Amino acid sequence: MIREPHRLTRWKLKQSPLAGHLFTCARPGRSKGSKVNIPDDLVNTWVKGLPDSEEVTIVSLLGRKPTGKSEFSFYSFRGGFESERPRCPTFQEWLDGRYGSGRYRVLEYPTIDLQQVPSETLSQVSATVLSLIRQGRTVVLMDSGGFSRVERVCTFMGFRREE
Repeated sequence: MIREPHRLTRWKLKQSPLAGHLFTCARPGRSKGSKVNIPDDLVNTWVKGLPDSEEVTIVSLLGRKPTGKSEFSFYSFRGGFESERPRCPTFQEWLDGRYGSGRYRVLEYPTIDLQQVPSETLSQVSATVLSLIRQGRTVVLMDSGGFSRVERVCTFMGFRREE
């Protein structure tokens, strides 16, 4: 059975609760493996498995593999920062076209898979995520596998996995 989003995990702040919610997960379709093209149907399954909220902010750490290959190359859409495949919609445009504008908001902080998140990016992502959660938003932080880069950001902010 395919479970999407893969590795969906809820996090909470160690000291005090915040108004919003933080989740982490793997990119859409990661449950099928790390090297396969992902059909739009499976991305739809991933979206439908996201936390139920009026508005969800997806904070993407997807960027490139160490080889230089885009982590969006598995999809019919592309990352907003990419100049490759300019005729493909961005992930934000893809979501808006299927679910309407405003339901999902994508913020991208491109990183390199299997490498440390640069300090500047770590600070930027953390400030954005904390601001959104303080506003009562639901945030889903995503990387390729749903554990290394996202976990680094969460622990940097002082969050721990909810049991």
